[in-house]
Amino acid sequence: MVKSGRTERGQALVIIVFAILALLVVAGLAIDGGTVYLERRRMQNAADAAALAGTRLLAKATCGDAGTNDAAIAAEVIHYAEANGVQYTNSNVVADYVAFNESVLGRVGSGTIPTGAAGISVTTQIGRKTYFMSLVGIDLAGASAGALAMTGPVAMLGGGVLPIAVPLEVVETLEPYETFNVIETNHPNGGMFCRQDDSMCIGDPAAANAHRGWLNLNYIYDTEYLAQSAPFYRTFEQEVPNRDCGPNPNISTDDGLKGWASGDCPYPFPIFAGSVGGTNGDFIHGDPGGRQSSLMEISNLIGQTVYVPIFDYIYMSDYMADHFPQPEGIGWPRSGGGGHAFLYHIVGFAAVVVEDVAGHTLVGEFQNAIIGEGQLVASTGFGTGACSTPQLYGVSLWR
Repeated sequence: MVKSGRTERGQALVIIVFAILALLVVAGLAIDGGTVYLERRRMQNAADAAALAGTRLLAKATCGDAGTNDAAIAAEVIHYAEANGVQYTNSNVVADYVAFNESVLGRVGSGTIPTGAAGISVTTQIGRKTYFMSLVGIDLAGASAGALAMTGPVAMLGGGVLPIAVPLEVVETLEPYETFNVIETNHPNGGMFCRQDDSMCIGDPAAANAHRGWLNLNYIYDTEYLAQSAPFYRTFEQEVPNRDCGPNPNISTDDGLKGWASGDCPYPFPIFAGSVGGTNGDFIHGDPGGRQSSLMEISNLIGQTVYVPIFDYIYMSDYMADHFPQPEGIGWPRSGGGGHAFLYHIVGFAAVVVEDVAGHTLVGEFQNAIIGEGQLVASTGFGTGACSTPQLYGVSLWR
């Protein structure tokens, strides 16, 4: 029996049609699958941002900020979810208060902050119509993500916070146990590089991590605490004297650089790290000039672990006066002769073992760094006095 060529051509046509359909399905799965993957990434970014933002406010409430309540936290969670592409409804953005053991205590937005709340978990989700997967009966593809942020005291190995800051660009290059110059105040150019176009400065890369002078912990500017009645207002004194500890350990204006440097009178107020490249968190006045007598006080801490603030930029006070609201009380700091002063934008803390104090240089062994958020110890949470003692208190993305 002889087969017809037309039949063979018809069979070939059927095979080609099925092959094309198969390729379309595979391409559709790839396109729709890629879209779902991107949506899932976006949902994760939204969940992370919302959880961190809400927990930052929870930290303020835990540390005694009476102006921060459940409604403010709920609004912050929604704002950051929507800023990352998730339009809020009651079902696609869900946030809960959690205890330090991650057990759920109540829903954010319910009216009160539960006692013991130490973090916030956020779940985000979204549904999208498919383009090609509907060919195989899948008309809708969803993406969801979850995040948990916690607040609590920053894990510390001992020691206090020195009134010295190191540049972020240097810290980012350090390896654990690497020896480096924590401060080098005798650099001929002051150890600072200023970009004239925007009046902001960074540490001078040519001078390792040298920078200009010490931190005046009695002048800490923070946009959240500008009023003298604010719970963490710390803008007390424009020029900190080079003195030892005062008679009252709970009053920072009794203390000077020698006292802070020696570790005998630790700074009694919290220091808040902001976001890298942002304008939140603390700006600390840099008291200009190398204070050799204060530097020698640090020799008492040789072999001990201390913490030094990390900064990303130094802002000139003239620039801040033009772009930031003025704090109540003493106004913007000025250097000798009325010129502009410098404010260090703090973005984290570095743990350093003090190795040597030689001349104008403090040498240390880098241990680790907490940038922006932080490595935390589980906290007993809101309403339990968890932030009642002077310590570094931060926020971290837990998972």
